[in-house]
Amino acid sequence: MQPYSALVRTNPADQSAEVVFLKDGFSWSAFFFSGLWFLYHRMWKEFLALAAANIIIIIILAHISSDFDLACLEIAFIFLVALNANYWRAEHLKKEGYEFVGMSMGNSDAEASLRFYDQDLCKT
Repeated sequence: MQPYSALVRTNPADQSAEVVFLKDGFSWSAFFFSGLWFLYHRMWKEFLALAAANIIIIIILAHISSDFDLACLEIAFIFLVALNANYWRAEHLKKEGYEFVGMSMGNSDAEASLRFYDQDLCKT
């Protein structure tokens, strides 16, 4: 089972709450589609920072090292992005008004949400 973070944004106008569950740890979709992953989640600033860092790495190291070294460094860079992508998404959601309310375990976000609501209902 994987740990999931629960983030909630409440709407005071109609007293509704929007809950987002984020899997902690490595993101395979961010590994394979790093730039597109950031654009899909509307993380524009993070995408621009990622693109700028990638361009700087390519420009600086293209003249210094071999193609194999550059490819290895690029894979390592993408690995680090995928390792931190869900954390950066949680921070992005916090800036949009979401608040961290707890953790839940599950094999999927649906199972984690069921466990979260079950734990929440048991407390009251």
